[in-house]
Amino acid sequence: MMSSMNLLERCLDIIAPHICFVCGSEGALLCGACRLEAFVSVPSRCYRCHAATQQSGVCPSCRRKSPLSHVWVATRYAGHAKELVRRFKFERARQAADIVAEALGQTLPLLPDKVLVTHIPTANSRVRVRGYDQAELIAQGLCARRGWQYTPLLLRYGSARQLGAKRSQRFAQLENAFVVRNPRLAAGSHILLIDDVLTTGATVEAATRTLKEAGAKTIDAAVFAQP
Repeated sequence: MMSSMNLLERCLDIIAPHICFVCGSEGALLCGACRLEAFVSVPSRCYRCHAATQQSGVCPSCRRKSPLSHVWVATRYAGHAKELVRRFKFERARQAADIVAEALGQTLPLLPDKVLVTHIPTANSRVRVRGYDQAELIAQGLCARRGWQYTPLLLRYGSARQLGAKRSQRFAQLENAFVVRNPRLAAGSHILLIDDVLTTGATVEAATRTLKEAGAKTIDAAVFAQP
């Protein structure tokens, strides 16, 4: 059943359709033609030190500090990608979720069918302002494209603003920020975490450590953009 919010958005799309923010054509937030050249691909590399690795694996040196195995990044956080995220987060452009999910779907390799796909929850204060959790919408869109089952695994506490915070500040703010909803489901699982932007890595690492403490076996992440 379509929610009242989704129905309202469908009506608004008809009454006041999106305008492509790149070329100005009507009908989509980012039209199909502009999507082809809108994003700058990121080479396979370690998300922490940017050393070249295979399949976007975390390098041996950084694995001593990070519990993640792989982190796939669809594009650089610059230009049109940065503008898309801005509209998604601050202008309630929900259509961006489909664009981001499509980009992630094209970036990710084949993964086991039993992988648990979940999102890194956004702070509750931001969800209330936006009316949605952008990472959750991306994860749901990605699962619909790949035929995976979306599984909400994490709860987030606290509402400290992360934008502009230094790495040490982010780690301090995120200590004990996440709780696993269903530890039995996480135990022994291969989990894929989804988020929109990765900056210092503090958020994804905090979420990963929480899942590891619950017994998760392997944790990978996929994000839309990274500087």
